[in-house]
Amino acid sequence: MPILTAQNLHKSHGASVLLDGAELHLARGEKVGLVGRNGTGKTTLLRILTGMESPDSGNVVRRRDAHVAYLQQDPPVGTTETLLDIALAGVKLCREHLEPHEAELRAEQALKGLGIPDIHQKVAEASGGTRRRAALAAALLQQPDLLLLDEPTNHLDPGTSDWLQAELRAMPGALVLVTHDRYFLNQVVDRIVELRHRKLKSYDGTFQDYLQARLDEDNQAERVESNRRQRLRAELAWLGTSPAARSCKPKARLDKARATVAQVVEVDKPLVLPMFQLERMGKVLLDAQDLRVGWPDKTVIQHLTLLVTRGERIGIVGPNGAGKTTLLRTLLGEIPPLAGTVARGATTQVMQIDQQRSGLEPQWTVKEAGSPAGTEWVVTPTGKMHIAGYLEQFLFKFDDLRQPVTTLSGGQKFRLLLARKLQEPMNLLVLDEPTNDLDFETLELLEETLLSWPGTALIVSHDRAFLDRVCTAIIDVPGDGTATRHAGGWSDLQARKVQKFIAPTAVAQVRATPKTDAPPKLTFAEDKRLAGMEAEIEAAEARVAAAEALLADGAVAADFARLQLAIAAQTAAAQARDALWAEWQRLEDKQRAWQGWKAER
Repeated sequence: MPILTAQNLHKSHGASVLLDGAELHLARGEKVGLVGRNGTGKTTLLRILTGMESPDSGNVVRRRDAHVAYLQQDPPVGTTETLLDIALAGVKLCREHLEPHEAELRAEQALKGLGIPDIHQKVAEASGGTRRRAALAAALLQQPDLLLLDEPTNHLDPGTSDWLQAELRAMPGALVLVTHDRYFLNQVVDRIVELRHRKLKSYDGTFQDYLQARLDEDNQAERVESNRRQRLRAELAWLGTSPAARSCKPKARLDKARATVAQVVEVDKPLVLPMFQLERMGKVLLDAQDLRVGWPDKTVIQHLTLLVTRGERIGIVGPNGAGKTTLLRTLLGEIPPLAGTVARGATTQVMQIDQQRSGLEPQWTVKEAGSPAGTEWVVTPTGKMHIAGYLEQFLFKFDDLRQPVTTLSGGQKFRLLLARKLQEPMNLLVLDEPTNDLDFETLELLEETLLSWPGTALIVSHDRAFLDRVCTAIIDVPGDGTATRHAGGWSDLQARKVQKFIAPTAVAQVRATPKTDAPPKLTFAEDKRLAGMEAEIEAAEARVAAAEALLADGAVAADFARLQLAIAAQTAAAQARDALWAEWQRLEDKQRAWQGWKAER
């Protein structure tokens, strides 16, 4: 019996129809990723599945004894005193009977796993991101039959994200996951459900498989639409003949012609980001010398010398609490340095979007927020535009202009804030966790815009795929008081860390391990895995080659929407292939070490 069945769901918010005949079936233990554009109703659907919100029509049937847990984007924490209390509230909902000390140990392990060192911190003193991680721990500790997570990777550093990934994959219950993190999604789910045109469509397999399937669908849809246009031209030409010429034609032909002309094809309007206004800039935008960063009672970074020059896109990474945002605020002059100096270039103009999406007042309407001057017209690099036409580029329809900011999703707020900020000329773009809450289309378009923009960017992000795609350099803030700059993206940084770790470890092992000690032998499972990997790698290489061939297709390159899907498919295929090669190399090295030792005996 399915853990949950939703049939013929309909839901509207005002004039906006979110669900129109949507259906979903969830089996025990399956892991489902829910994707769709910002504002299409993903969060509303999750609330309907939990019973927190009712559909206008249709029904949701949950297995009678099923326990459902839900992590909201902004979870309520009630009157709990400490972060530990939040987690313990989740343990109490678990079916398993636990002694008090066992419950506290589980709660502590979950909080520590999610990167919360001070489990006794007062809820009132914790940041929104920390409270959200405690709520995530509470949801996991319930051990539910169905777990619904709305953007769980927001505010998670890569190490914590990997911990959560392992927990979710090992969880026996079913999972419905909404996340912007493409790498995380590809590793966790075994089915993708897309909310598109107010209905749900299912795709078996990983996120990578979904991207390939969607690309194939778009190619097929383009062929169908091309045929429809040809029929339309033919029928219009026929209808244009004189009445006398048409009088001898059968009525069925006339009805078919009218039906073809009247046919409405629903298409997704592409998001278009206007080019950022670029202010004239010098070679050096920021110059930090021997910087010490932190607060009077705590130093988080010291002895940092940094030069930010024209055209660079620098990512700032590190665990939560390491001081990334504090460093950013110090570089921008919002916090005075404890020591050292920060000099800003004479022509440096900053545009900043922070984690809180500051700059949007809740009482504003979409139209008021989109026009800083409060006029009907906005000024863009290409000239004046009416506010309605300008906001339409950011997927806000005319009916949305009177909608209050408070009713928007997180991704819609980002798009609106971007529409507002892009009217300001600047040459240094500062983004703090820009990928939180964004749908994949907006995320990929933001990547493309940054890659083509000649200005400079400072970006704090935990999104590994985004950092790899966009950044020319990374500042690593590991939390030990240092901050080190590295060339390249996230993967380049990780490769250097692995190399740095392997080399001295290998030397130490040679010195410390007697020659008579046998290296570990492949386990039965590892030996079986290695034997079957060659075919798997060949298949992965074939998927990469197919994705690259699509990128080289002129028709794909000329269609922006198809190009974005092709790029995403190629990136996901390459990441999956590289992971297979890394696993093969590890197993092969282990096998060779054993065989070499055995031959010497």
